[in-house]
Amino acid sequence: MSYDQQPPGAEYGQQGYGQQQGSGQQQGSGQQQGHGQPYPQQSYGAPYPQQQHYGQGYPTPGYPTQQGNGMATAALVCGIVGLVLFWLPVIGWILAILGIVFGGVGLARANRGAPNKGMAVAGIVLGIVSLAIYVVLVVIAVNT
Repeated sequence: MSYDQQPPGAEYGQQGYGQQQGSGQQQGSGQQQGHGQPYPQQSYGAPYPQQQHYGQGYPTPGYPTQQGNGMATAALVCGIVGLVLFWLPVIGWILAILGIVFGGVGLARANRGAPNKGMAVAGIVLGIVSLAIYVVLVVIAVNT
């Protein structure tokens, strides 16, 4: 094979592997593509447009929003944790008393139209039960 021969398929208008049509330059880039250079980047058009969300963060018209009763929730949480930790002298008392206080405030709010009246009542009951168990254990410990 001599050096002046054309690659196979050249007589049919085809090029050899790795050869570029024309003068060996990429269109529009002015750089010659050689070994170790990356392939030309193709742009596929602009990405899809982002959808716009109107009124994001606002309630749906026609449906009134109802505020929660955070005091009722706090009463229930303090009442449950106070009941579980009633055997710890200071932490059990504080949580039980906070459950009763938050439950009273939450019940007052619920009577004015706020939700979660049951949670407020449960917080009061659990706080009272926690204090009652602790008092009973103190009386038993003193009498023994």
